[in-house]
Order: sequence, then structure tokens, then C-alpha cells
Amino acid sequence: MAARENQGYLIAVIILVLLTLVLALAAFLGWSKAGENSDLRMKADHKLELSKTLSDAYQSKARILEALVGDFGPSVAEVETDLQTLNGLGANRNLDDVEQRQVRDIHDRVVEIYDAYKKDMLGFNTAEEGAPVQEQTWRSRIKSLTAKVAKQVNDNKIAANQTKLAEAEAESKIEQARNQLAINQKTLNDLNDQLAAEKKRSLEKESELKSKLDEAVAGNEAVNKAYKDFQDQSNDAMREIQTKIASVEAANEGLKTKINLYEREVFDRPDGQIVKVASRLKSVFINIGSEDGLPANETFSIFDQDVLDFAKGQQKAKIEVTRIYPYRAEARITEEDPTNPILEGDHILTATWDPGIAVPFAVVGTFDLDGDRFDDRDKLIQIIERNGGKVVATHDDEGNIIGKIDYTVRYIVIGEPPSLVEDAKAGVIRNSSAIQSAMREMTETAEKNTVDKLDLQKLLNKMGVRAKPKTLQIETGIRRFPERQPSDAANDKKTD
Repeated sequence: MAARENQGYLIAVIILVLLTLVLALAAFLGWSKAGENSDLRMKADHKLELSKTLSDAYQSKARILEALVGDFGPSVAEVETDLQTLNGLGANRNLDDVEQRQVRDIHDRVVEIYDAYKKDMLGFNTAEEGAPVQEQTWRSRIKSLTAKVAKQVNDNKIAANQTKLAEAEAESKIEQARNQLAINQKTLNDLNDQLAAEKKRSLEKESELKSKLDEAVAGNEAVNKAYKDFQDQSNDAMREIQTKIASVEAANEGLKTKINLYEREVFDRPDGQIVKVASRLKSVFINIGSEDGLPANETFSIFDQDVLDFAKGQQKAKIEVTRIYPYRAEARITEEDPTNPILEGDHILTATWDPGIAVPFAVVGTFDLDGDRFDDRDKLIQIIERNGGKVVATHDDEGNIIGKIDYTVRYIVIGEPPSLVEDAKAGVIRNSSAIQSAMREMTETAEKNTVDKLDLQKLLNKMGVRAKPKTLQIETGIRRFPERQPSDAANDKKTD
């Protein structure tokens, strides 16, 4: 009986041990599964954190790109804030180095794009459209550039139309010159025909006289004398006709050469145009420069852009070149009418310079530029040459002619004849009568070679220089135009 009870106890102990082992194994397996689930949850939370950070980074990147592109909502002013937010996402301590690098790569790419945006917008100002510089976007810049291109295209069309009008006018004047040349040629042909007829008549008359002379015998003195007189008259007539023909031919050749050399100035085209006006700075920009041979300190008169006949048109302002670039130049405004302001497209013109040509001048007589009653002819020559002209003929104080006037001379500037009385009062030693004789000779030569005449006032107006100045300084390195005196300023104020 006791053995059976011990056996029962033993079996119960074994079963208890087995149950304990089963419970221990089940507990171990449960703890192991819970640990695995905990690790999986932590990994999932970490992955969710990374995904959220990357999502926020991409959202910041998208906002920044929308702001830079423009017209999508965000403002450029918010870009710096979004960049700081994006930089902060890259410093999330819950992410490892690799994951933080992913966020920083997004930040670095956005910074690279933002730098490109600032480089594109550098120096670009759309104040005309009413938007400040910091609010510029790529879309607004494209719109602004498109508007500028459209404006430039329109300006080019206007310039092309003006060029066509000028070309049409030039063609018309060229045709007139050709017609005049044809008339001159016809006149020359008529003279040649008259000379041939006269030669024929002379030969016939000579033959007739010889026949009569043979019939009247050698002793007929009266007939011989009549024949000799007629022959002399005939020879004189022939020489006179030949002289006229030579003069006409020379004049014809001079006209042909003058038309070829100065065809542009015959039709009086402008030398250039105003392309920009800076009224507050009292300066303008013109469309000619060093590539056109523009000299420093050149002066121009300004005419309205609708003026076509500059000989009759009245200049509205005057300018002096201060800075020269290859294809444009800057000039200061020396004289203007506030009621008739300078506009873009206005014409500029000077008598002393053409693009690529040094205009030849002749200067005769005396010129008092500063009111001191002394001759300033040498100063006037310096002004002309410093404005791009070239004085090829003048005279000295002894009346000796220097240089030569031919058909290549464009203008002759005629001053006042010297006065013997004024010379005596001023104590000037010069040969006034010889100078007057030189003036007459040079003026007649200019008329024969169809040289245009200019007086001092007209020359200074065409050059854009104020006439009758109080003082005039000519220096070796720098040409200065008349300095304004207090009396001039008072007179201008009264005029205004």
C-alpha cells in the first residue's frame, strides 16, 4: 500500500516537473516573441520618422521651387524661412548619419537652385512694371524680357521706316542731280556742235576768200586786209569757244566728283540720332561712336525727328560728346529749350564732321569770337579741326593765300574784311588791302567750284557751339567751348 502511494507521489512529481518545464518553455517562447515584436515596432517607428522627415523636406523643396518659379502661391520672401526649416530637418537626431545625409542632400540641392535663381536675378530690376527686385521670379523675368523684346522690335520697325523715308528722299535728290548732269552734258554737246559748225563755216569762208583772192590778184590790199581781219576774228571766236568748252568740261568734272564724294551731304542727312535721354543727368546717348571715327568733344545740334530739311529746320538743343564707346557715345546737354525737350529718335547734325570723313573747309576774312576787336581766325581754325573738320585753305596777315580751294572743299567760312581804321586804333600790323584782295580771290574760286558759303553764326550753330562767347580757351590736350559768365546766366534767367 505504501509502495503504491509512493508510486503515485512519484508520478505526481514527474507530472509537476513536466508541467513546470512546459510552462517555462511557453514563457520563454512568449518572451522571445514579444522581444521580436518590440524590435519590429521600433524599426517601423524609425522608418515612419524617416518617411515623415523626407516628406517634410520634399514639401519644403516644392514650396521653394514654386516661389522661385512664380505665380504658384508662395512668396520669394518665404524662401529663407523654408531653407531654415529644411536645414533643421537635416539635423534630426532620431535619424542616423545616412538618413540625415539624405535630408541634407535635398537641402543642398535646393540651395544650389536658389543660388542659380539669385545669379539669374542679379542686376535685374523691373521697377517699370511696379515689382521690387526681391520679388522677381523666373516667370516674371521671362514676361519682362518678352515685353522688352517686343518694345525693341517696335523701335526697330520705326527706325526701319525712318530709314526708308530717308532713302526715298535721297533717291529723289540723286535723280535731280542726274537730271542736272544730263542737262550739263547736253549743253556741252550743243557747244561742241556749235564749234564744229563754226569750224565748217570758217573753212568755207576761208576757201571762198582764197578763191576771191586768186581772182583779185595778189596786189588787192583791201581784200587781203579784210581776209586777215576776218581770220583774226574767227580765231578769236574759236579760242573763246574753246575756252568756254574747257571751262564747262572742268565744271562738269568738278560737279561729278563733288556728287560722288559728297553725295550724302548734298542731301543733308543727319549724322546720327538720340537713342537715350537722361534728363536728370543733363546727358544723352547717341548711336555713333569710335568705330564711326567720332572725335572727342565733338559738338552737335539737335533737330526734331520729323525735320527733313536741316537748312530750314531750327535746332532745338546742342550737345557736346563726353564719352565715346565703339558704337555709341555719351554727350552732355549744353543748351536746350524746356518747352521743346530732347526725345529719343531726334536727329543730330554738325557741319565739321561726317562718319569716316574729315570735312574740308576754307576760312577767309577776320573773326572776332570774344568781342575784344582782335582777329581770332586761328582760334576758329582750331575749333573747326578739333570738331573733326580740316581747314585746307586760308590766308595770313599779309594776305598770302595758304592752301588751295577746289571742288573737294565743302564749305567756305566768310568773315568780316579787315578795317584799316580799326587796325590803327588797336595797333595791329597787317596788310588789310592784301587780305581783302585774298578774300575776293578765294570767294570767286569757291563760287567756281560750287563751294557752300557759311557765315560765322551759321557755322557755330551747325557745330552746336554758342556764338559770341565772352571767353574762348583753346588748349593743347583738351578743347573747351565758351565758358558761361554771370552776365550770360542773368540774361538766360531773364529769357526764361
